[in-house]
Amino acid sequence: MVRQIRQCRHRYELMGDSTLSFQILNIVLYGRARGQFRNVELKPGALNIITGGSKTGKSALIDIVEYCMADDQCKIAEGVIRKAVLWVGVRLQIRDGQVFIARKLPSRGKVAQSEIHYETGSKVRIPDLGSLRANISVEGLKNRLSAHAGILENIHQPPAGHTRSPVAATIRHALYFLFQPQDEIISKKHLFHRQSEPYMPQTIKDVFPFFLGAVSDDYVRLSSELRNLKRKLKLRLQKLSEHDSVRGSGLSRAVSLLAEARDTGLYRPATTPDIWEECVAALQGIQSAPFEPEEELFSEDGELERLREEKRKLGSELRRLKEECKAAQSFADDKTSFSRQAVSHVRRLESVGLFKAPGSDSPRCPLCQTPLEQLELPGLSDLKESLHKMNDQIRGVEERSPQLDRLIREFREKIDDKKEELKSNRESMEAVISSRDRLRKIKDQATRRAHVLGRIGLYLESLPPLEDHGELKREIEEMKSRISSIERQLDNETVQDRLDSILSRIDRDIGKWAEQLGLEHSENPMRLDKKKLLVVADSPEGPIPMDSMGSGENWVGYHLIALFALHNHFTKTDRPVPRFLFVDQPSQVYFPADKDLGGAMENIRDEDREAVARMFKLACEVAESLAPNFQIVVTDHADIAEKWFQDRVVERWRDKDKLVPVSWSSR
Repeated sequence: MVRQIRQCRHRYELMGDSTLSFQILNIVLYGRARGQFRNVELKPGALNIITGGSKTGKSALIDIVEYCMADDQCKIAEGVIRKAVLWVGVRLQIRDGQVFIARKLPSRGKVAQSEIHYETGSKVRIPDLGSLRANISVEGLKNRLSAHAGILENIHQPPAGHTRSPVAATIRHALYFLFQPQDEIISKKHLFHRQSEPYMPQTIKDVFPFFLGAVSDDYVRLSSELRNLKRKLKLRLQKLSEHDSVRGSGLSRAVSLLAEARDTGLYRPATTPDIWEECVAALQGIQSAPFEPEEELFSEDGELERLREEKRKLGSELRRLKEECKAAQSFADDKTSFSRQAVSHVRRLESVGLFKAPGSDSPRCPLCQTPLEQLELPGLSDLKESLHKMNDQIRGVEERSPQLDRLIREFREKIDDKKEELKSNRESMEAVISSRDRLRKIKDQATRRAHVLGRIGLYLESLPPLEDHGELKREIEEMKSRISSIERQLDNETVQDRLDSILSRIDRDIGKWAEQLGLEHSENPMRLDKKKLLVVADSPEGPIPMDSMGSGENWVGYHLIALFALHNHFTKTDRPVPRFLFVDQPSQVYFPADKDLGGAMENIRDEDREAVARMFKLACEVAESLAPNFQIVVTDHADIAEKWFQDRVVERWRDKDKLVPVSWSSR
């Protein structure tokens, strides 16, 4: 997020107070071997001619520049450049400084490379290969170049009923008007760069109004304001409708609620207001008053609750006493059982008296007549001691029996008392419950009051805020006025009218230059058809589009003059389009490669030489008329031996002189 904010800030700092744009100062190549560097210098605000033979790299210059301007694909053909060059770059002249962009060429099998070096300053030195660092993304570069070109936020909204998505113009869309490769400038069906690609014609049509200036630069801001105003207006209209509805039909409901409040004792006045606002105020007063049920409801209901609480406590105490009495009784039963068993055991032990001590006259067991010395029997003294202990225990239990019996009697007496208290409590509750009819009536009255208060609260909550009716209407009128003003600025018909007005001035230049080049049908009014994206001649017999005109001379000529006319408009009206036009091989229809003998045109017809000369002279005139704000770069076979032409040649690639030095590919 911080990085995005910084990018936006940087973008608008670059834009300053006016539209920006840029021209090309250098096209550079970095070889794969150490120290290999190629620099093609261009002059801003002038016609730059690079002349040379076939297969010298002229046509690759457009692909290099476009690749460095955030293209999604590298269109540089597989061959010498892709094998020998590692990075390509361009240095641009912007309003307040320079920009250098270098981009690494993709390896074989890849369509692009994301490693991009970007730097800007008042004057940027072209770095060496070792200084190149990837420091910006393709999307980031696109945003920076859009800012350098002066492309503000914009959007094209398709007309109602169309399903295509809105289009926001960027630097990538501006390139449609900047390049004319060899195969495009000869086309009779397509006027602009990449127009032959799928869906591209419609995209060009969508961004055309923005770049020409038919829509304002703050189109996005106005569109956003329009959406917000319409949303707010809808809410205001709903509120006004609610106010009118409430005031119209809400009086009867308010009066009805006041009548219910009076019936339940919540509203005391004998008369009811007949004005809605007064009724609402009365209902608000009822809602804000404290609601206190009758005292007798509290007293009656409170006594019943006390008796119920007393019953609960008495029942709890009764259960406790019964459990304690049961435990005591169980202990008494266990004592009786112990005494019974102990007495029985004592009686058995008393039979020890049948025995005499050893050495007596009767030394035999009275039961089996076995001599006592032969039996393993406890000692006589042990048996007597056990008998003595048992007698003591029996006496102890018998001594405690009266205490246990007394405790059990006390528990039973307490249980009887609690039962009497429960009986009295039940009789008291029955006496209170006998008056339940009156209590029920009291409760019903309280319930009715609570119900009426709830309905009053619901009604008041459903009411819209009671704002000033006149103020609300004034806001609505102001919003409607502003919406109408914005809609007029954004109206599609208005845009089309402005677009037609702009194109009419462009058409005037096209017609003038068509006559200057001696093109076919130039005696007729000429126009740039915004729907077909072609130049059309309006003859007495009907319109003649470019694709119905014969000869490559016409197709090349109309390409040139249409683009010259557009850039004349872009430059003079300060539109956000880079200030250069890059054209490849415009003389090919007059001067094919097989007739190229060192660039001289002795082998072609005089009228063809004159046509080529007229074409270059027109390019020179256009550049000079817009200097220093417009640059034209032409790569061609032609090398006219005249001073005006030679003064504008910046590179001549013949023999071993090429874009990529021969030494790079020979290693």
